[in-house]
Amino acid sequence: MQFERIRKNHKRKIIIGGLILVCVISAITITTTRAKYKITQDIPLAKGTINYKLYDFKIMAMYKSEDKTNYTEINEMPTSGYLINEEKTYCTIDNKTQVKGKIKTVNGIHGLYNITKNDKCYLYFDKYVPPITIDNIITAASPKNTTPNFANAAESDEGVYKVSDGMYGGTSYYWRGAVTNNYVKFAGKCWRIVRINGDGSMRLIYDGTTCHTNGTKTTDSIAKTGAAYNISYDRSEYVGYTYTTGSQRTTSGSPSNLKTQNETWYSNNLASYASKIADGKYCNDRNIGTSYSWSSQTSSTFYYAGYDRSGAKNASSVSPTLSCPLGDVYTLKVGAITMDEVVMAGGKWRTANSSFYLYNGNFYWTMSPYNTSSVSQAGTFDVDPNGYLDWSRVSYNSGLRPVINLKPDTLFAAGGNGTQSNPYVVE
Repeated sequence: MQFERIRKNHKRKIIIGGLILVCVISAITITTTRAKYKITQDIPLAKGTINYKLYDFKIMAMYKSEDKTNYTEINEMPTSGYLINEEKTYCTIDNKTQVKGKIKTVNGIHGLYNITKNDKCYLYFDKYVPPITIDNIITAASPKNTTPNFANAAESDEGVYKVSDGMYGGTSYYWRGAVTNNYVKFAGKCWRIVRINGDGSMRLIYDGTTCHTNGTKTTDSIAKTGAAYNISYDRSEYVGYTYTTGSQRTTSGSPSNLKTQNETWYSNNLASYASKIADGKYCNDRNIGTSYSWSSQTSSTFYYAGYDRSGAKNASSVSPTLSCPLGDVYTLKVGAITMDEVVMAGGKWRTANSSFYLYNGNFYWTMSPYNTSSVSQAGTFDVDPNGYLDWSRVSYNSGLRPVINLKPDTLFAAGGNGTQSNPYVVE
């Protein structure tokens, strides 16, 4: 408690101290005009007293709530565990005018400012509930230490699994099947959690302007339809997210059409939220499959390493990975999902699955190369409208479904549980 004595021809400032948030001191600062009256009283408040003039400061009523809905009148300011509700708190002047905007926070200090003679103030306090962290979300998901059978499509809610993260290091946690606890609202749009990366950042895939239930066929979750992966297709280089003629791989060079379209969408929709979006790692694995060799233009078909892992080569041998050749890792604000992530999420090579969370009834690209055929047609993995993993020539007009990563320290509003009706909401 801190106060100053009233002296002739001097103004006074009274600070009523109370611990509102852990390790943060809150205060109500009341500035009045010169002392003109002699009658004063003491009022207990926050385990202390203040001197005030009956005509200078009429009344302070205080209320608190445990649920931000039902408020109970209190006699003392809460000393901890509560925050001032800046929307509900207000003052009146001479019992007439309701004055809003007098409560604000400056440098972590809650203050009630510009109080004048004959004001009446009504303070509302809400119980403080800490925001949700990414670690909280992992804990709530109860991740499994086992490895699912990737040879089967995941049509039911299989939950969350742990896996070694070859790109980020550490452990990644990925959602699989018809899960219903991976909805996130961010930047006014809905997203689905693909996985928590090894560095603690959260990978999201665009789900549209609204959140959709599993099994919903909708173009709303496609950011752009009719988008080719690349305009040209007659060289193997065109499977690259970026490419240089004559080179098997490069993370510089010319951008693919998919990269250009992705980054245009990002600039138009997410640039103002860049402070919350991590520089994520994205894999464009251009390693060559077993027993094949790379060629820019070829008279015989060769396949990329993803062909071996995806089940396209052998339906009973499916082995997705989060590792990536060093020369194929892009560090970007926005990218696309990989074939491996689709398989981990529950997709299967040419086996329909309208139940898992990545289904939306449309074609959309991954950024994983598939092959270059004997007629020099470069191909990349995509997701089919039936919800299965397939491939298309890079010049095919498929869909764009952006992927971003939220920073590890991202906070979500208290109370969300990741469901469609109550998603995790980024603060």
